[in-house]
This record gives sequence, structure tokens and C-alpha cells, in this order.
Amino acid sequence: MPYKPFLIIFVSTFALLVLSSIVGNVLESSGTLGKLTPRQITSVKVFYFALFCVLGFSLVPLVLRLVITMQARIGNADLLIVRFLQSHEKGVVYSFWALFLIGLSIALPYAIKDGFFK
Repeated sequence: MPYKPFLIIFVSTFALLVLSSIVGNVLESSGTLGKLTPRQITSVKVFYFALFCVLGFSLVPLVLRLVITMQARIGNADLLIVRFLQSHEKGVVYSFWALFLIGLSIALPYAIKDGFFK
């Protein structure tokens, strides 16, 4: 599984989070954010939550590749679990993504019901 597209997605999403936070702080200090309607505030929350999800999903293949590479560098490349992760990297990433989606599908209705997106 190529990791460079995920690295680009991760870095660009992180940069977008930082830049949008800076813009939000500037708008807050100027008093513009106090004039937002509840619907606009919900849009901002959804935007940040979507960026957070993209960041989390793009981090999984990067961290897995980092763990495999570091284990190989310290001499553990011949261990069963490291060989398994090397040979089934794509399946492990998809499994983690599936767990994330299952957790998201369970938590999101409760977050909406409890008023997180209001």
C-alpha cells in the first residue's frame, strides 16, 4: 500500500486545521464569530469534525508503515507478527478503517441526539 498519498492527505489536512483555527481566532477577536447563526456554527463544527475524521483515517496507514519500518530496523523483521503485518498491510489498514467506521456509526447518532451538532 503506497503511503505517500496518505502522507500528503495528512499534512494538507493538518495544515488546513491549523490555518482555519488561526482564521477562526482572528474572526473571534474581531467579534465576527459572535454574529454567526446556529446553523453556521453547526456548519463549522461539521467542517472541523470532517477534517478530524480525514486526519484520523489518513494516519492509520502512516503509523502502520512506521511501526513495520521501525521493527525491521531494530532487527525484528523475522518475527511472526512483523512478517504478518508486512504481508497483510492493506488488510490491517482496512480492518482499522472498518473499526473506525463502526465506532463512528455508533457514536454519531448519540452525538447528534445529545446536541453536539446544534
